[in-house]
Amino acid sequence: MTVYVDLVFLTNLAVDGAVLMATAKARRIKPSRPRLFAAACLGALYAALMFLAHIPYMYSFGAKVFVSVVMVLLSFGYGGPLRFLRNFAAFYVVNFATLGGVIGLSFLLRSADSPWGGMEFTADGGLILEWQMQLGLFAVTFLLSVWMFRSASETSRKRQELDQLVWDTEIRIDDESWMLKALLDTGNRLYDPLTRIPVMIMDADVWKERLPAGWSERLKQESPDRLISELDAQVSENYAWGSRLRLVPYRAVNGSSRLMLAVKPDHVMLHRDGQPPLQVNRVLIGLDGGTLSSEGTYRAIVHPDMVQADPVSSAPSQPA
Repeated sequence: MTVYVDLVFLTNLAVDGAVLMATAKARRIKPSRPRLFAAACLGALYAALMFLAHIPYMYSFGAKVFVSVVMVLLSFGYGGPLRFLRNFAAFYVVNFATLGGVIGLSFLLRSADSPWGGMEFTADGGLILEWQMQLGLFAVTFLLSVWMFRSASETSRKRQELDQLVWDTEIRIDDESWMLKALLDTGNRLYDPLTRIPVMIMDADVWKERLPAGWSERLKQESPDRLISELDAQVSENYAWGSRLRLVPYRAVNGSSRLMLAVKPDHVMLHRDGQPPLQVNRVLIGLDGGTLSSEGTYRAIVHPDMVQADPVSSAPSQPA
């Protein structure tokens, strides 16, 4: 077998560099490039020494951990025991995820007559797996594994951040109540211009059965003032929520002025684990004809003023 040590060094330099950068991304750290390059060179040199010199115990478990520790310290510094342990753990998680993905993809692309094809056992009981992969294919599969890991970790991080802003919301009207998930949007500054009551936004489909027939669908295309104009006086008197309907003007993203159909509830309760519930009496619920969350994570958007309400135990009665 002919081994080109320079290719071994360069390949491991690229792999270690990519793993360290992915670790920095996962930990949201911005190390200097010279530090990353020095750590990647150390890892590449360690791999190349296997073919240059035979040193007992160089490739033992303890030696591998020691080299990994030095690589992490070179890349990210120390910063205290907890920070170091988190960086070290993230480094190995990225290693297992990316290099495991490379091996998995290589075996997926390789054909064999049986599951035991390409496997050999050494005299001391070791297992040798035949792994043939061109350098270009290796680079592609490795980069794909790094991308998959970064995408998964970024999605998980965003989901955790989103979960911190989601409230369990109970809307109460007369003797009925609706429970749903609502997202706190600090950028929502929609108020009723006359009463200055904050407006939370909700999917109109939640009240599909309580609104007049077809309204939840028509809100996707038609202006709500047209819907209300079709609701004649007699129907409005018989409709239980007729006196609760409002039209709230707002400015769309493109700068145009529009109207939003809103309903005045009796009150809205906001719940979160570890916190006392909040009761909001002064609030309007604007109805959106579309879907606020494509994944169904939440069905309403909470106005930031609502989370400033007093807890239920000490909430004073507020006039509507």
